[in-house]
Amino acid sequence: MSGEPARTLKPVRAEWICFAPADDAAAQAALMADMRPVLSRSVLLGGCALILAFMLQAVWRNVPYAGEAVLFGPLALAAWVAGLVLFPGRGLLFHAELGDGGLLLRRQARRLPGWDKSVLLDLTQLQRLEVVTYGGALQVYRTAAPLARVELLLYTTLGDCPLIRVVGLNLPVPQRWSLCQIKEELVRRCKLAGIPVSETFGPLSQQSEAIRARWPQA
Repeated sequence: MSGEPARTLKPVRAEWICFAPADDAAAQAALMADMRPVLSRSVLLGGCALILAFMLQAVWRNVPYAGEAVLFGPLALAAWVAGLVLFPGRGLLFHAELGDGGLLLRRQARRLPGWDKSVLLDLTQLQRLEVVTYGGALQVYRTAAPLARVELLLYTTLGDCPLIRVVGLNLPVPQRWSLCQIKEELVRRCKLAGIPVSETFGPLSQQSEAIRARWPQA
């Protein structure tokens, strides 16, 4: 995509990718249409808590069935934990990957058939890039304050996706949930290719939902 060697970047998770307002609204409507699966994660989590509480109270009170509770409780708990893994709840996951072939943006619809979507965006299809940085906490495990985030606005030549919006964490340490390295490499490649790039700053301490609330609706 450029004359200089490209950096090798691992795939990361974005918090949300909007390919088009109408498509985004339809995907969310499909997600909310049936939020009561037979084996939902909330029921499974509640079952784990009840089994653990039953075991603890039996041992604490030293009741006659304490031995059976200790013997069979872990087996039941293991079965419920396995259910959490095998029966995940409905949801939308968003992935971003920047490689030699371009920027791959993918929406994975978990237990929601028909709503997977992916776009491979080459620099020749990119007209303009806008980067909006939202300042915030950089220590994931040491604060409850909103983390630093970044929003990428990709103006493309694609007929069905003229403007793709991506929002995610903007943490300097490379990790699966940070878009920082992809943002920096994409900006570098765009500047080398002569694609207009603008970088601005948004309000501090923004949650992903607050950023998305300002996006145009279908």
